[in-house]
Amino acid sequence: MSESTIRNSTSTRSKSSLTKPVAVAAAVEPAVQTNNVGGGGGGSGILTQSLAMVDLIFGIYGIELWHYNEATGKLAIISLNEEDGGESGNNNSGSGAFLIKRQPQETDPDNDYATPEALEAYNKLTNITQSGYIAVNETDPGVGLSGALWAESSGGGSDAGANFNRAWGGIGHSGHESVVWRDVCELADDPDQPYDERLQALAKAGFKLATGITFDINGYRGIFIVYGNPHGDRNKLNNPANARFMNNAAQLIGAAAAIQDPIERVLAFRKEEAFNNWHRLKIKLLTIVRMLGVLRYTNENSGGLSSDRPKLEKKSSIAMLREASARFRENAKETAEEVKEAAKNKATRWGKKVRGGSAGIAPAFTWRQCLWTFVGVVTTHTILSRINLLIMTESDKEFNLILAPLGALTTLQYNLTAAPASQPRNAIFAQVFAITVAICLSYIPNIPPWFRSALAPAIVIPGMAKLGIIHPPAGASAIVFSTWKENNWITMGIFLAGVAITIVTAVGINNMSDRRQYPTSWYLVNKAKKAIVGENELGQVTVIKKAP
Repeated sequence: MSESTIRNSTSTRSKSSLTKPVAVAAAVEPAVQTNNVGGGGGGSGILTQSLAMVDLIFGIYGIELWHYNEATGKLAIISLNEEDGGESGNNNSGSGAFLIKRQPQETDPDNDYATPEALEAYNKLTNITQSGYIAVNETDPGVGLSGALWAESSGGGSDAGANFNRAWGGIGHSGHESVVWRDVCELADDPDQPYDERLQALAKAGFKLATGITFDINGYRGIFIVYGNPHGDRNKLNNPANARFMNNAAQLIGAAAAIQDPIERVLAFRKEEAFNNWHRLKIKLLTIVRMLGVLRYTNENSGGLSSDRPKLEKKSSIAMLREASARFRENAKETAEEVKEAAKNKATRWGKKVRGGSAGIAPAFTWRQCLWTFVGVVTTHTILSRINLLIMTESDKEFNLILAPLGALTTLQYNLTAAPASQPRNAIFAQVFAITVAICLSYIPNIPPWFRSALAPAIVIPGMAKLGIIHPPAGASAIVFSTWKENNWITMGIFLAGVAITIVTAVGINNMSDRRQYPTSWYLVNKAKKAIVGENELGQVTVIKKAP
């Protein structure tokens, strides 16, 4: 379609929307009544039509749509295929759960990237008749690709916490002109992630790039997952126009999914209302016929009715009071039943969660990876212990390097290398925040030490979560520094120097292994580079800033 054609069609659409507003409702009604997706209800036609917009997204393999079930606390996939409808729940939804726009290169026999292993994984994901087919079931937040993206999204992106995350390089999936692409292979290989068979198959089948965009339509929450082409042009894939369109398409498709159940309910209501109208009309007709008979009887026996009128009015008043009292008791009983049912459902959900989810056990390290961890930890702590001995000797044991939280830090750096909590940004900012809070609490009088050791982590741990700098060793540092006898800023400086040493050794040793990457990004270095060189969001140099 040419540019002039697009401009003319847009102009025609705008003109018709201004001159004929009734046509909008007329156009929506057939979509509501048309059930294009079998079993999906009256709103499936709208969902199918909104999915046509996915064709305009540049460089994608396919999409998935997941709904967060508030009652069960799980994510359920929504079928996007013409042969399947509704949420999958625990049933096998086939390939309809996964709308594929383009087959990955690794599964195309005519492509150089194709491998038998990738093709087998692809068939397990898409072919319901395939031996070993992986059914798409409900999943817990944090489990599998959808659960991981849902957990990272934090349910939104418009509050102050999300703004802090974007400003300091945190993971966000709800920006208007940017999306965060995740490496699916990295998630599949990350021992910090619960083992998920479908996540492993996605990585093997070539779906190596994914992003999740959350939506919240009047309480109907979910996540729109887009699988990108890892071999395509990243600049075009991350173009602000493409990213903005993906975000808006996610909201539109989420709204189309959210309206399916209300449409089914309103159609059922209209059907029931039509039946009730006819029922009421029939009652009115019968009443009129009976009233005619009463009037005829009254005309024939007028004397008797006049004397009985006060008795009838008295009986009518008593009947109204009895009816009101019965209605009040019925409403109170219904309210009590609702409260009882809500409490019972809450207790049932709590009991199911206590019994645990269906996630598998994370795979163990190989001996080679364990050897790398041993080399890294023994090297780091040999250096730290020697430095601690030197500090104690030179200061006549007045100062020392606190080693306990650094042991937790090296556990993260060498066992959970790709985890966000292991990265230098989290390690530095979280430790500064935790120790500052602990020392400041020591200046407040009349706080006993036993309560200070509880108050410090209570402030630090949720504070790290709010700021997007979660780092477990910082929680340990808050406890240690809140109870340390020689608690001062010099000790804090020595400890932060130890943190810097662990980061340097982790960078040097981890990157010697082909299976490790540490850190995943140098956020502060990249931020400074952009400020000096003048890079835009796509990493392209726009202006070279000269020093004054």
